[in-house]
Amino acid sequence: MRLPDAQVLDGELLLVLHGSPTAMFSATAGIAHSLGCGVHLVTTGMMRRIRNIQRKSGESNIEFLARVAIIDTIAGHTSADTPVVVRRPDVMGGAPVFRGTRVPPGPVFCMLADKSATELVRIDYPSLSQDLVRSALLQACRLLEREAPWADR
Repeated sequence: MRLPDAQVLDGELLLVLHGSPTAMFSATAGIAHSLGCGVHLVTTGMMRRIRNIQRKSGESNIEFLARVAIIDTIAGHTSADTPVVVRRPDVMGGAPVFRGTRVPPGPVFCMLADKSATELVRIDYPSLSQDLVRSALLQACRLLEREAPWADR
């Protein structure tokens, strides 16, 4: 296993690890236990963006990492045919997560629903209610979670 990059973000450790998934997650758990802080695995592309993107006021580490993961995906580091939300037996007990992370889609979609519904309705679609936009985003999340395929990596 290799550790090409690491950074501390508000008292939590971000790691780019290369190796077998089992070894990476075991190492992550061991590091978190011995240091007593949160440890997150990120991709090399995410780490570059983390260093270059301004964090939003009041944004938690998990919200920030989720936003960076989404930007990394949109930027083309994942094929459009490759599922973005997947399940892996060795990651979070098989719960749906964004590919290559331990970030579940639920909190991200809730954040998007809360932060974007007002602006979408006010500017682009005034005939829609904010509640309808929120509900649609949350339903989309549930569909993504339900249909998330099992992935090797």
